[in-house]
Amino acid sequence: MHWLLWAVLADALLASCALFSRKVGYYRRWIHFTLCALVASSSGILAAPALWLCGKRASVNWLVGRIFYYTTRIVLGISVQIEGEEILQRAGPCVLAGNHQSIFDLVMLARVFPKQTVILAKRVISYYPFVGWFMRLADDIFISRGSKQSASDMFMRASEELRSKNVSVWFFPEGTRGRFEDGPGLLPFKLGAFLLAYHAKVPVVPVVVMDFYNIYDKRSLWSAPGVLKVKVLEPIPMDSVSEDELKQLMNSTRERMLAELLQLSPPRIAH
Repeated sequence: MHWLLWAVLADALLASCALFSRKVGYYRRWIHFTLCALVASSSGILAAPALWLCGKRASVNWLVGRIFYYTTRIVLGISVQIEGEEILQRAGPCVLAGNHQSIFDLVMLARVFPKQTVILAKRVISYYPFVGWFMRLADDIFISRGSKQSASDMFMRASEELRSKNVSVWFFPEGTRGRFEDGPGLLPFKLGAFLLAYHAKVPVVPVVVMDFYNIYDKRSLWSAPGVLKVKVLEPIPMDSVSEDELKQLMNSTRERMLAELLQLSPPRIAH
């Protein structure tokens, strides 16, 4: 138990230094964020065999997410308010499309993530200790960026899972994190999420989280407690959509999400 005592003393020292240095406070909160992720990931790894036996392998993500959310809520003081959560409960298998801003998207995901949902992620993440391990156990889908064969395999596998396993897929249609200095915004969308929904004949459910700037900004080493507001929009059915209409649908969805993002986001504060 000596290591625990030393850890508590070290954290107390960092907390004292953080009163005089924002940089120290930022890195102290990063350490807490990482420890919460390790606890949640380890819990998912330990629980995975039992969920497999129950036929709920994809619920490993949900379990890890909820553990991570409630630990970060206590340790970091970040909570999530969701408008339209009932839509997630009645949507059934779908493609969930959310905006992507930073690593702190994990806090939002942890609270929003429905049961029986898998994640689409870059293959390199599968090799990360703990996080990559639980994602492999949860049967998440990994793709190699820039690999056409990998993208083809992804759509085939994901479509099968949506139809036969009754699961949903989480997608970031921007493809990478969008950072905007002048205010909240969205990068151009990639077509993948809409192609996947089209082939699987399931709806797209847009999920919008507010601008993170007042809670987390890597460039200015800013991190603070706060409330993240999230809005789940009505599902977009794909049954009667033709492949030629996908780009137009993608662009109109982006415009709709951007309008909600601007409405949800508070004015930015000076750090």
